[in-house]
Amino acid sequence: MFAILLVVFIDLIGFGIIIPLLPFYAETFDASPQKVTMLMVVYSLLQFLAAPIWGALSDKYGRRIILLVTLFGSIVAYLFLAYASNLAELFCARGFAGLMAGNIAVAQAYIADITEKEYRAKAMGMFGAAFGLGFIIGPAIGGALAGSDPASPNVFIPPIMASALSAIAFLLSLFLIKNSTIKVDKYKKNRIKNLIEALSFPNLRQLIVLLFFVTCVFAFMESTFALWSERAFNWGAQQNGYFFAIAGLCGVVVQGFLIGPLVKNYGESFLCFLGTLILGIGMLGISISSTSFYLVLISMLMIACGLGLFLPTSSALIINMVDEEKKGWVLGVTQSISSLARIVGPGLAGLFFENIGRNSPYIIGGVFIIIVGIIFKKYIFSSKKLI
Repeated sequence: MFAILLVVFIDLIGFGIIIPLLPFYAETFDASPQKVTMLMVVYSLLQFLAAPIWGALSDKYGRRIILLVTLFGSIVAYLFLAYASNLAELFCARGFAGLMAGNIAVAQAYIADITEKEYRAKAMGMFGAAFGLGFIIGPAIGGALAGSDPASPNVFIPPIMASALSAIAFLLSLFLIKNSTIKVDKYKKNRIKNLIEALSFPNLRQLIVLLFFVTCVFAFMESTFALWSERAFNWGAQQNGYFFAIAGLCGVVVQGFLIGPLVKNYGESFLCFLGTLILGIGMLGISISSTSFYLVLISMLMIACGLGLFLPTSSALIINMVDEEKKGWVLGVTQSISSLARIVGPGLAGLFFENIGRNSPYIIGGVFIIIVGIIFKKYIFSSKKLI
């Protein structure tokens, strides 16, 4: 267990290193805001298409070999990124990275394989902690390596460091991880068919659609904040890296330490609804924060806190609607809808940012998600077992 968690942690640091750099890297090739956000769309789209293929191959040939293949692919993708000489090559590098992004899902499946049912929730919690810690440390390192000047970021060292970390993860997987006994989910089907089936149940449909909207709005911020902060404060990758690390830390504290006691006192439904509203208020806060560092910091923490409240409670509400044997099926549905939102969200955000103004993704996203939260409130509070 420790070995696979260490692999996930190291790999996520590498992934996080690239996040604060990408917008500024693209702008060195005169990319517009729309093209910058399309880098995230390309990555997410190819990840969405490739994930079920990697999953099927890992069922057939074993988790370890697919983990090694995808980690090696990540090494190559980061090297390709380091040596990109134009915007087209940058897009190709990110697209290839998306194709190779099956290692996290394969690692989750590996943990499920080696863990008994009664210990699986704890194991997935440890997986989430490793994931979260990697995502905190990575952006901070990436920002420090890329530098604070938005006009001339260091575009070579961060992807080289990310490639080196993927190489370490590859070697750890090669020497420390053994093949697992594969447990194939008997409800595993085509993801689109699963999604259509889940949407046929009314209350389940409402919560899945709400998850899609919340993830979309969060992706508005995720894909445009570096562009926004560059124009508002002249921040570069370094400042953005630290900000994303702080937001990640806030999310880990909420999900890892606060959510349990809060659920006991207030229940999943209230916290799910509250998280939606806090996320919306945080988005609106950023739109009026261009003259105040402290206001943008508070707004970013509100977004992280809102998402930290929403994700675990919405997942619990959705899972509690189905029988024990269908939990894997419905979790697959939520992963698919989140992936689709990460394709749609950045594309819309870039469109708004470029054609309406830098604050528009935050105003539109904030107002929209508050209205959606209020409209969907009755479905959040009336969730019950359906299937």
